[in-house]
Amino acid sequence: MKKILFFFVLLSAVAFSQAEYVPVTNRVYNFLDRMDVLHLISNYNSFELPKTREEISIYLKEVISKKNYLDNIDKRILNDLEIEFENELFGTLKNSQSLLGKGKYNIFSQKEKYLYFYKKPKKLSLFINLLGNAETIATNVQNHSAGLGVIGGTIRGTLLGKVGFYLRGTDGTVFGNKETAKLRQDIKYNYKFNENNAFTFFDETQGYLTADFNLLNFKIGRDRMEIGYGPVKAILGNDSPIFDYISMNIKYSFFTFSYFHGQLLGNNHFASNPLTGGIEVVEQKYIGYHRIGFDISRNLDFGVGELIIYGNRPIDLSYLNPFSFYKSVEHANRDRDNSMLFFDYNNTAVKGLKLYGTFLIDDVTFGKLGTGWWGNQFMYNAGLLSSNLYGLIPLDLRLEYFRISPYVFTHRISNNNYTNFGYPLGPSLQPNSESFYAQINYRINYRLYFSTGYTYTIHGANPLNSNGSVKRNVGGNIHLGHRVFDSESTTFLDGAKEYLRKFTFSLSYEPFKEIFTKLNVYFLHNSLQNSISVKKAELFLSFSASF
Repeated sequence: MKKILFFFVLLSAVAFSQAEYVPVTNRVYNFLDRMDVLHLISNYNSFELPKTREEISIYLKEVISKKNYLDNIDKRILNDLEIEFENELFGTLKNSQSLLGKGKYNIFSQKEKYLYFYKKPKKLSLFINLLGNAETIATNVQNHSAGLGVIGGTIRGTLLGKVGFYLRGTDGTVFGNKETAKLRQDIKYNYKFNENNAFTFFDETQGYLTADFNLLNFKIGRDRMEIGYGPVKAILGNDSPIFDYISMNIKYSFFTFSYFHGQLLGNNHFASNPLTGGIEVVEQKYIGYHRIGFDISRNLDFGVGELIIYGNRPIDLSYLNPFSFYKSVEHANRDRDNSMLFFDYNNTAVKGLKLYGTFLIDDVTFGKLGTGWWGNQFMYNAGLLSSNLYGLIPLDLRLEYFRISPYVFTHRISNNNYTNFGYPLGPSLQPNSESFYAQINYRINYRLYFSTGYTYTIHGANPLNSNGSVKRNVGGNIHLGHRVFDSESTTFLDGAKEYLRKFTFSLSYEPFKEIFTKLNVYFLHNSLQNSISVKKAELFLSFSASF
């Protein structure tokens, strides 16, 4: 009966299908995670984000049919989402307003706001927005602060119900201390901002073209992807620059197949030239990914996938092929690349409780298991999301554990490590680490959210000499792989013990539709090697609007 309902909802959504994707920062994903835990939606898996607006509308229609099971706050959140996804859910735009269109426009209304929108059923839908953001960042380190102002816009739409397009461009400037501004990750690696000490501006662009045929989806573009369960992504996180990629997804009943091939930024250096003034040289580097997922039952999802990192040559057609085994291809390519295998699971058998995990094998020789050989490299991630108090208190609890063995994500060829422009593609943890994470999310009301979290990390760092060079390699740095003269055996958390503690506090308020105020406060206490202790507080206060 549940499968019949699911396919009925699927068919009813096709008439209003939108092929664009919903950004990974959208609050709808937290809402659907909770609905999945409460058994109010079927066949939802959050391992790979983003999802298309059509997919999101399918799950929202399920929730709408069961809205009597929601608490009062989630009912109001659902009402907001019905306005945001009105076109996909009902094929109408009655709760949307356009600054350049007909009718009244009020920036403080509770309607969905656009600079301009146009819709002709089954032909074209077009939505254009202006974006604005102001942010203040402060730290107690020398009492430095910075202000940021960002303006930009987005254009998205769907042609003939199948071809989706999206373009986002922003420009910003920094007032105050540049180093403090770099506490925001996207500014830290922004090229123009860091090219010259005198530059205070930064920019970013995202865009894609997608063709959605319900069971089969193709995409070429540049936007943020996340792969992994929970807030700390095991496979692909948000701590490194976004990259360009092509992708393909197949989804049919209990089976999914996902694939992408992307271009990364490798090792870089500056090549001086007396005539031209020099040029920034960046080595070629690429990433391949594919995964097969199975819905074993209503409450159990299982997946297996591979990753490949390679570089110092043009795109390799053997990795461009979605249907191959990367490990075998790597061997055929003379073992020059960095391949990884992973398994993931998601279990919601107990109503109100979600258990999830990922197990990654970077490299392994089965004959040497249990010997401490450095080449047996594993990552373990396990977590839970609890909404067991639902109906009594609007609170969600999340717990996570990470363990990353020595040398995981590294490679003997430095350009093949698991990074993009030097920043980890997966979790921000270094190899030879374990981390414990706890988070509480509380819904004060449908527009006001409070979250607090605590992270405790133990890292076995490579001991350093007084001049900063590596004294002993214990596999504790993602940028330094195993060398021929390094020890053949490792011990987990060997090396110079470093303890990192982080407490987070965040508050998000949306007084009017598309107008947000957010406050994030971080307290950090890091005990590093050589008796270095770092204590600091970081504050982020932002105001953003879309119109």
